[in-house]
Amino acid sequence: MRTDTRPGHGPSFPRWRVPGLLGAALAASVGVALAVPSWTPTAPPQVTTAAAATAAAAAGTGAAPAGPAAVVPVATGPSLPVVTAPDGTPVARPATGALFDGPAEDPGDHFCSASVVESATGDLVVTAAHCVADGDGTPARTGMSFAPGYDDGTAPFGYWTVTAAAVPPGWLESGDPDSDVAFLTASRPDAPPIQQVTGAYRLAFGASGTGGDDTPVTAVGYNDGDEDATTVSGTAGTLDEDQWQLDQPGLDQGSSGGPWLTGPDDSEILAVTGGYQQGGDSPDVSYGADLGPAVQSAYRSAGGTD
Repeated sequence: MRTDTRPGHGPSFPRWRVPGLLGAALAASVGVALAVPSWTPTAPPQVTTAAAATAAAAAGTGAAPAGPAAVVPVATGPSLPVVTAPDGTPVARPATGALFDGPAEDPGDHFCSASVVESATGDLVVTAAHCVADGDGTPARTGMSFAPGYDDGTAPFGYWTVTAAAVPPGWLESGDPDSDVAFLTASRPDAPPIQQVTGAYRLAFGASGTGGDDTPVTAVGYNDGDEDATTVSGTAGTLDEDQWQLDQPGLDQGSSGGPWLTGPDDSEILAVTGGYQQGGDSPDVSYGADLGPAVQSAYRSAGGTD
């Protein structure tokens, strides 16, 4: 981890809180399940994860898997369909939601924000790495739950269990703010892959290197204690080559991992709240790590595809 010499670096009040109920919730046996919507799943497409494909290729050729490639910018274009809840109510941002500290059967309180992103497996969610890993070499946490489209205190698509987490080594081992992005696998037994239910965002990899110092964004996050998402709009600039900055008040604790949306119809994610000062030490200014090569490598390892 490099020494951070950016101005204003000091005591940090990160945009998240420790999910204190998580351990107890996972250890407890829950006797009452929540009433949540169910689906009749259609047959999912035949897919494989990127890791499995790489291993299969290596086994067939005897060659070692290749290292991560350089960042490849994703082509633009809308990727989010109009989605309605099971009761027919339109959902404004069905692919964005809140992370809760307990399992799906007893989710508890939300503590971070997250979004569904495009993948071959259809089950990937992006958030801030500091929401699931401490950055001190210990493994990332799983077992919490994700509620896509969370609005007015309700989860229109139910709660999805986080079963795996892919975190860049830079954050996992030493808390490098430039790697403060994580990809989670989210599923529930009575539903098709989450991407088929909510739609998914594309990821704007390496966008800070394209000269986008004045990039219009819509940033979304679930502040602690709120039953609705907070949405702010503004212009993101580059704090440096690895970090985005948004001077717009409104995003506070709990907004970590929330998307900064850009592109046609806000269909792409430029960054997620996190990175420098874990998203900022004031709700007036927010930060987000650029989606650079290390983040793209974690995305691929989790089953993402460019």
